[in-house]
Amino acid sequence: MSVFGFSTEPSAGGDFTPIIKYDARAGRVFRVDREQTTDGFANNPVDITATFKAVVDFENIEVGWIDFPVGSAPSFALVPMGNQLPARPSAKHKNGIRMLVKLSKGCGGDKPVREIAGTSKAFLGGVEQVYAEYAREKAKYPGQLPVLSLVSTTPIVSGSGATKSTNYRPTFRIDGWAKRPDDLIPNPSDQTVTPGPVQHANGNGAAPSTGSNTVPPPNNFRPGNPVPQGNANLDDDFG
Repeated sequence: MSVFGFSTEPSAGGDFTPIIKYDARAGRVFRVDREQTTDGFANNPVDITATFKAVVDFENIEVGWIDFPVGSAPSFALVPMGNQLPARPSAKHKNGIRMLVKLSKGCGGDKPVREIAGTSKAFLGGVEQVYAEYAREKAKYPGQLPVLSLVSTTPIVSGSGATKSTNYRPTFRIDGWAKRPDDLIPNPSDQTVTPGPVQHANGNGAAPSTGSNTVPPPNNFRPGNPVPQGNANLDDDFG
């Protein structure tokens, strides 16, 4: 402890907002945990697809340009939604979004406040759909944020022949609304540092194998399954 009342020693793990990522190629959501190893810190992906539930800070979503270069940290040029987009930094930068979430106790680990960013059309389309619902309904729930779950993924095929590829668009559902958690604090764009690319056990940065091209999450959006509204006791999941 220093004279200031806090440690001045360098942080062994770095100071950054931990992340979750949606892998559009596999239709899976991963919580990326930093773990101490004999060689330093490593990124460990934890599949939370089937249990994903989060308070999402749509109030402070950022839009603009993102580049995810292989082997180095992402590059962001973002502004709060509603502002004019910044200039495109390079040809490698793609349109993307970034936002903070707080994962529920069932999937959040010891660091539930996370950042998620993405540029895939499949991911952006899924977020756009649920954001539109949020925008229509938010006036009914002042001072609250939506609680989202992932209910299904839809394959989107593009290209043909050798260039044919399949990505999976997520379908999110608003399961209710909750007051903003005290620790879900917006970060200015220029102060958030995101860790480098996730290195999985196969060593190539690809999503861990699920034994097939994809294993869609369980479809929880069934006819007759009512969607809870209001707080619906959801605050307990994020306290």
